[in-house]
Formats: sequence, structure tokens, C-alpha cells
Amino acid sequence: MVWLTLVPSLGVVWLSLAGQGYTTVVYEGRITSVKIDKCGLQPGLCEGSILLARTGAEDARVDVRIGTWIKRGDNFLTIEDLKTGDLVKAQTFRLPGEANPRAAILEFTSQ
Repeated sequence: MVWLTLVPSLGVVWLSLAGQGYTTVVYEGRITSVKIDKCGLQPGLCEGSILLARTGAEDARVDVRIGTWIKRGDNFLTIEDLKTGDLVKAQTFRLPGEANPRAAILEFTSQ
């Protein structure tokens, strides 16, 4: 059920961004904190942010919203499954006026 919600949600996000003034950045690093701001009534409907410690750069806070693809191998996860110490790569976008970039895809790495 969660999978059926995530796929259309991500499609809507990307379609809504077409032609918008947004920027994209890829962040890689180790998760030093996971903050969950709010949750829905079903598992997988939580959103919040992660703080990434990056090698040779300052830490980056990345928002993780409902519909973000979080992938470890062939498994799709939710923000509740993220742990401090995990190594990840976040493909992000930032809409005008937003403080933090939003993760569109979050993948685990094996550095």
C-alpha cells in the first residue's frame, strides 16, 4: 500500500517542478541525526529531516517528506528506518523560499 502511494506522489512532485525555478544538488555523507516532525496514521507517512556530515564540507540538513524514495539495495524504506551512522547519497531539489533542500531520492552507499 505504501509503495502505491509513493510512486504516484513522486510523479506529481516531478511534474509540478517542471518549469519551476528550483535547484538540484547531490549530498553524500553520514547521517548524524534523524528528526521526525510529524506522522500520519499509517506506517510510512512520517516526514522530517536528516543531518548529513560530509567529508570536506559543512554539514547539510535535508528534508525528507512523504513520497521520498529511500532505497537500500532493492528494498524501499521510510524515514523511520534511517539511523545515525548510515552512509547515504541524497538527490535533492530546493524550491524558491525553502530553507532546506528536499530529498527526492535517498540511497544507501557503502563507503
